[in-house]
Amino acid sequence: MRSLRCGLWVLVLLVLDVPALAQQRVGASVHVGTLGIGARVATPLHSRINLRGGIDVQPVGFEVSVEDVEFNVELPSPAVTATFDLYPNESGFRLSAGAVYFGRPPELDGAPTEEVELGDSVYAPAEVGTIRGSFGTSQFSPYLGLGWGNALEPGFGFALDLGVAFHGTPDFSFEATGPASSDAQFRSDLAEEAESINDDVPGAAFVYPILNLGFSYGF
Repeated sequence: MRSLRCGLWVLVLLVLDVPALAQQRVGASVHVGTLGIGARVATPLHSRINLRGGIDVQPVGFEVSVEDVEFNVELPSPAVTATFDLYPNESGFRLSAGAVYFGRPPELDGAPTEEVELGDSVYAPAEVGTIRGSFGTSQFSPYLGLGWGNALEPGFGFALDLGVAFHGTPDFSFEATGPASSDAQFRSDLAEEAESINDDVPGAAFVYPILNLGFSYGF
C-alpha cells in the first residue's frame, strides 16, 4: 500500500505539475476497459508529444473452474498508468510508451463442495477449506500501445487505447485454509497442482492486454 501511495504521488507531480497549470493546457478523459473504470489527465510536453497519466479500478470479476472447483477471480486493481503520447501527424492517431503499476496481481478463491483430487490424493471439502490462488507477476510493467484521440483538443472527443503491459511470466501459487493445510503431503499436492497450471500457461501470458474506450474533454 505504501508503494502504491508513492506511485500515486509521483504520478500527480509528473502529470499535474501544479506551478505550471496556469500556463499549460490540460485535458482529461474517462473510460472503461480491461483495466476496469478509469480516468486520465494529459498535459503537453511538445507540439506533438503529451504526458498522460491516471488510475483504473476493477469493479468486476468472473468465475473459472480449476480442478472441479469454482473460483472467483479478481483482476489486478488498482492500476496506475503514465505514458508519453506521440502524435506523428495532425490526426488524432497516437503512439504511446510508458509504464503501468499494478497494485495487486490477479487472485482467485473458492471452496470445493465435494471431494477433490489434488496431486495423487483425494480430499474432503472440510479438509481443504477455502483455496486461494495468486498469479505472481511484476507490479511495475513497461507499456507499449497505440490509440486515437487527443484530450488537449478543446471540447469533447473520443478516446481509444490499445496496447500491452509486459508484466513477466506469471508464477501461480495455491494456499488453503482448511485443517489439511498443516499436512506436508497436502501442501505437496497443492504445490503440484500449481506447478501443473504454470506448465499450462501459454508463453503469451507475460503480457496484459489493455483496451480502453471512452471520452475526453480539453480545457
